[in-house]
Amino acid sequence: MPQSKVSRYVKIAVGIILLLILAGVAAQLLFTNKIKTVLKEKVPEELNLSYANLSTNVLLGKINLTDVSADSPQKGFDFKAKSVTVSGLHYLPLLQNGDITIANLTMESPSITYYQREKDSTSKEQGKIPSKNINIENFSIQNGTLKMLSQTSDSLATLQGIEFTLSDITFNQGTSTQNIPFTYGEYQLHTQKGHYDLGPLEFIAFQQMQLNPIDGQFQQVVLRSKYSKAELSKRLAHEHDHYDLTIGSIILKDWDFGMENELPYFHLGQMQVQEPVFHVYRDKLLPDDTTHKKLYNQALRDLKLDLQVDSIQISKGLITYKERLEADINSKNLSFTDIEATIYNLHTKGEGDVTVDLNAKLMGNGPFTLDWSFDPRNKANNFLVQGSLSNFQSESISPFLKSNLNAEVKGSIQQMFFAISGNELDSQGDMKMKYDDFEFTVLKKDRLGVNKFLTAVVNLFTKNGEKTDEDGFRHGNFKVERNRDKSFFNYLWINLKEGLVDTMTGRGKKRD
Repeated sequence: MPQSKVSRYVKIAVGIILLLILAGVAAQLLFTNKIKTVLKEKVPEELNLSYANLSTNVLLGKINLTDVSADSPQKGFDFKAKSVTVSGLHYLPLLQNGDITIANLTMESPSITYYQREKDSTSKEQGKIPSKNINIENFSIQNGTLKMLSQTSDSLATLQGIEFTLSDITFNQGTSTQNIPFTYGEYQLHTQKGHYDLGPLEFIAFQQMQLNPIDGQFQQVVLRSKYSKAELSKRLAHEHDHYDLTIGSIILKDWDFGMENELPYFHLGQMQVQEPVFHVYRDKLLPDDTTHKKLYNQALRDLKLDLQVDSIQISKGLITYKERLEADINSKNLSFTDIEATIYNLHTKGEGDVTVDLNAKLMGNGPFTLDWSFDPRNKANNFLVQGSLSNFQSESISPFLKSNLNAEVKGSIQQMFFAISGNELDSQGDMKMKYDDFEFTVLKKDRLGVNKFLTAVVNLFTKNGEKTDEDGFRHGNFKVERNRDKSFFNYLWINLKEGLVDTMTGRGKKRD
């Protein structure tokens, strides 16, 4: 090939390359200027947006903003991020229809603060219906932080160390009117510490959270009173329990949530609550709270939520309860240890009974069982409780009785069975017991001596194994009227107390 012809081809190739370079540079400049114009002119007026640097790559469809800041006093939020990156912008749908389709949207170290605002009942905010489609194949947050603040800037909720991915996001005219105004596919959420304010007296917190569309897990969960026992009592106008609950982990399986017919729903296949430790304290020197206490039938029925939990499994639990009855007396705990329990069919709008099966040890030594069932749909609030206690050494409960009832007890309960049925107003039940050498000691008011007269009277009426059936059981029957100012567990307690009194001091024979 002649040298002149080769030279001409080289010049053409160089020209084409230079032309492509110039075209690329022009496209890059045009793309960058277009993005700057959009950020300046198309961002809503109520949003104050700023950033330190903008870099783009037209070939990769990439846009990167650093040190991003955006806030909207009108909407009540503040947003900051180390960087926001869009990559994989699809040009064809953008040029054809104006639709925005991107492969990845990534936020690095975003901090989002949301300020609670007063609700305006006279007006409804109308979101702008989009004329174009917005599609994001993958959205991710790296090391994010979320805060919710009250109108007085008190913290209502926080999440730290957020790692979040969400796929297949679509926002268009069809989705904009939904409760969640976009559709989405798979997601993964991992966070570090979380905190949520339950009101003026309690909060809930956890150390880690993991969620995906199928299951989830919370680690080191706590629900606590914000104040010490003494400080809480100073702040209360009437009785309110002091709580200290810690849970090793909560595991969720097969769960779903959303909105249906303008009602939120939460459905869960199984919840596992591992190693809960719950300490409850009540200052009885405060005035009673005389508000009506709902039984659990009504409490569930009144929830503005479609709740369905197939089963809740509780393992390795501990509950203690303590009352302050006198200012200068250090009261003792009533405790249930080694708790293993399952709650079935917990629901608000479903069908069938909620059932609770519980096994524990009373005061660490007496195996105790409780089977409890009720139907949330039953407006009479009917319930049934059956249970048992066996091989119980009563001396273990004497410290509690001494500080709470000015009494001590000796002896053992070989076996006790009880059944209670009731409703909103009253209940009835029966009990049978087999016990050995029961002896009560009634103390003086200062608890430093024995009230011999009352001790003799009480033990006179306590039958030690007399009038038993062929199996050695004494029987009792009882009826109780409910104090509707007290909780269900107070209701249960006065039933058991009446049953014990009738069984140990009554005729002893089973009534027909």
